[in-house]
Amino acid sequence: MHHAYLLVGSPEAAEEHLQAFLAPQGITLTGSPDFFVWKEALFGIDEARALSVAAARKAFVNKKIFFIAPEKLTHEAQNALLKTFEDPYPDTHFFLSVREEALVLPTLRSRMQTVHVKSSASDTKENEAEKFLSLSIADRLAFTKKFVDQEKNVSLFLDRLLLLSRENKLPTETVKKIYNVRQVSDDRSTSARLILEHLAVVLP
Repeated sequence: MHHAYLLVGSPEAAEEHLQAFLAPQGITLTGSPDFFVWKEALFGIDEARALSVAAARKAFVNKKIFFIAPEKLTHEAQNALLKTFEDPYPDTHFFLSVREEALVLPTLRSRMQTVHVKSSASDTKENEAEKFLSLSIADRLAFTKKFVDQEKNVSLFLDRLLLLSRENKLPTETVKKIYNVRQVSDDRSTSARLILEHLAVVLP
């Protein structure tokens, strides 16, 4: 096993891949004291430090497995994870789940083995992203109002929108427009409404 993996796809698909990957090796995660799951909405510098402390402890049985699948992963946290992923303790393995590979800093990606996992076709974000791309400007603006009123996570939505734009081979300029706003969407001061209204107008 490699010491760290980057699982690109939906968190659900990533977790399924993790279970299927470890089962043939005789590693059972259910009820294991050596399986640690981090699914905080925001994985920041404090969470990265706490993970580093947990990773330093000895395994109870065999191998320690860390599954990290946050909705938002800050750049500060990624920088803090560099040393942890680069020089892990023995029998310690990390699985970081993200929807879009490009949102992980190249320096951190270089310390992991990247695996693209197939996302579930029933993924709500996938359906919403496909719908958004097919709407007129007026309907996109109406979609935006409903999306914001329901306080949905704009970063997850943008991840799926970005992935779909690449899968559908949309113009490079279109992909860049989505990527540029995704780069700032994790900032608490950024307005989800303004992001989506901007995309509603500028996307073809």
